[in-house]
Amino acid sequence: MLAMTTGNSTLSPLDERQIRRLIGDPRLILSPIFQASVHGYDTHVFHSLCDKRGPSVTIVTLASGLSFGCYTSVGWFSRGEPVNDKKAFFFRAKDHLSEDLKITATQSDSDFHIYDDPDLGPYFGSSARPTLRLFCKVFGAKSANVYSGGPYEGGSLAELTGVEEGALEVVDVEVFDACQRYLPILERPWRDVTLNQSSTLAESINYFVQYRPEFCQIDFINVLLLGPIGSGKSSVFNTFESTFKGHITSRARTGDGSSVTTKQFRRYAMQPQRSKEPLNIRICDTPGISETNISSTDLVYMLDGHLSDRFSLTGGGLITNRSPGFNSDTSIRDEMHCIALVLDSTRIPPKNTPLHSKILELKEQIDARDIPIRVILTKTDLACKHVESHLSYIYRSCTITDVVELVSTSFSLPRNYIYPLKCYEHEIKPVHNIGILALSAFRQILYAAESGLEDRESLQSAEQVNKVRSASNLSGGSVPGSSLSGQLAHVTGRNRSASDNTGSPTPLYRRCNSGIVQTQVYQHSETGSAGHRHSLDLQRSSSVNQ
Repeated sequence: MLAMTTGNSTLSPLDERQIRRLIGDPRLILSPIFQASVHGYDTHVFHSLCDKRGPSVTIVTLASGLSFGCYTSVGWFSRGEPVNDKKAFFFRAKDHLSEDLKITATQSDSDFHIYDDPDLGPYFGSSARPTLRLFCKVFGAKSANVYSGGPYEGGSLAELTGVEEGALEVVDVEVFDACQRYLPILERPWRDVTLNQSSTLAESINYFVQYRPEFCQIDFINVLLLGPIGSGKSSVFNTFESTFKGHITSRARTGDGSSVTTKQFRRYAMQPQRSKEPLNIRICDTPGISETNISSTDLVYMLDGHLSDRFSLTGGGLITNRSPGFNSDTSIRDEMHCIALVLDSTRIPPKNTPLHSKILELKEQIDARDIPIRVILTKTDLACKHVESHLSYIYRSCTITDVVELVSTSFSLPRNYIYPLKCYEHEIKPVHNIGILALSAFRQILYAAESGLEDRESLQSAEQVNKVRSASNLSGGSVPGSSLSGQLAHVTGRNRSASDNTGSPTPLYRRCNSGIVQTQVYQHSETGSAGHRHSLDLQRSSSVNQ
């Protein structure tokens, strides 16, 4: 018996939801049991894996980019004869921007809707009235043909295949077991997030209002939103801001997911309701990622803080240091402190696809800079009908659990880095649980950013200690004007009190075209303000802009 292991299924949660709806059973599990690109276009292998399993769904992917599906309620058994199946149907697959197209079996007792024979692959119709024939042994490996006039009605297969009658160029054929059922709601939530309590939302809002960064002497945290086209990055920002405003906002433009809506790099500051000061967090929005529109170099410029607010990104990813709005001289204040990768729960990019590879390529740049990355899952209500009915089920949904697991394995991230939520879409006033989920996710993002900054501050302090020690060794153990311990205190600032007016410098770092520059910042006791005394080049490197 062959192992029933398939490759990576190309069905998204939304695809599965569509199929369950068309079949009429929301509890169905669609388990992959055969994949031609893995097992080969072999009729005997197909029957060895698919026979005696009951109802099944066959998904056909064409070289043209079209995909369609076929459902049979009687399944495959190598009967050696045609079979009547009045519940069989064809449907459009993986195209959620179009209305469903369902071509159903005729209801005549004399019609045969599938042909079940060990020398035939998936065969719909009969020898006298064929409709679809896939890799039949007698016609040659990987053969595929569509016919008109078969025992199906309600539409033409030409609408699904692009071919009225004749040969099809097939990329893959997948078969899914469609007879298993499960209880899609867990008895207990798999993550502890308190919902349905007004005090929880009020406490979360107050946390952000009072939040102040604790490391690297920066004024605010920068969070960069990245994600594929249509993943909902702008909706994430609007949802976050709406929670603080107390009414639905739409500052960030959103679209239908079919094309890039955001065409600028945006830095958003947020003013909470009844507050005189903006939050100490900036959300940076970007155009949706496609296979070609954001290069690794473009991302580096974003991560290093070189792009000003409203920087135009319509030039096909051709950012240079001469582009309007490009900031050559930046500091840690301008850089990104955490990345929020926004993914559509219903369309997680499959492994080994161009989009999946592109995201991994960008993730490498982020990891190389030791910038924390977290994942926000949007459209959970579309992925799971139970979440759509009751948002409080979001951490009890088996479907959402499966999506989190998929993202974790696809992008090599721990599951506790992944936060499912729902964005405002059709609502016209704030919803309590939507706000709690959004603020819960962003609080974790702030924690991640602070951890990254803490590591960076510790590294900078250690580097300065080493430099002072090196200087002391070169001067024979003594630097005029202070002891070694005094110099170390100078660098780390650990022995200075709030009233210290000695002008002790605190090291900060900034990037410029010549490399990394250390700036000594002195505290003026009279005003409490910081002033720059001098700069010292620590390292010079060729600019990436040249």
